[in-house]
Amino acid sequence: MDLEEFLSENGIPPSPSQHDHSPHPPGLQPASSTAPSVMDLSSRASAPLHPGIPSPNCMQSPIRPGQLLPANRNTPSPIDPDTIQVPVGYEPDPADLALSSIPGQEMFDPRKRKFSEEELKPQPMIKKARKVFIPDDLKDDKYWARRRKNNMAAKRSRDARRLKENQIAIRASFLEKENSALRQEVADLRKELGKCKNILAKYEARHGPL
Repeated sequence: MDLEEFLSENGIPPSPSQHDHSPHPPGLQPASSTAPSVMDLSSRASAPLHPGIPSPNCMQSPIRPGQLLPANRNTPSPIDPDTIQVPVGYEPDPADLALSSIPGQEMFDPRKRKFSEEELKPQPMIKKARKVFIPDDLKDDKYWARRRKNNMAAKRSRDARRLKENQIAIRASFLEKENSALRQEVADLRKELGKCKNILAKYEARHGPL
């Protein structure tokens, strides 16, 4: 049996124009006899392999102006001027320190003790009250008790004023020594800065500005 008889017996028209051009069932595409075309990857080079993973090129992009810098930068912290200590060769007299310290408390330290403007203001002159003569027959126990109380208050006031004056004197002496040391340090730093500027000028003259 040849092909034409098989087609006629099964009711299949021999002409391919009256049926689907493809002998395969509907929905299936015939395999191409030609060689598969090479995929063009040039347009896909910059596309990420997965939608949720960013492209490596995005990770390598530099920081643009206006973007926030990373929080873990090694930024130097500000320096508190009060924490800076200048080596000063100053040793006050122990006797002066004893006269400037309150008994039973910590020894006075001129390096730490600072005085406010209010404390450094001169004390106003207080006009003494006019003495009133009291006869001996009126000097009773109440009078002598009041007299002892006033004497103790006056003594405390004189001691506090003398203590403060001694502290200010020692503090002023220390500040003079510290000022001299700071002036010497500034002179050394200016000398070192001049050397650095000369080196930088020679470098820029030879290799151009930085």
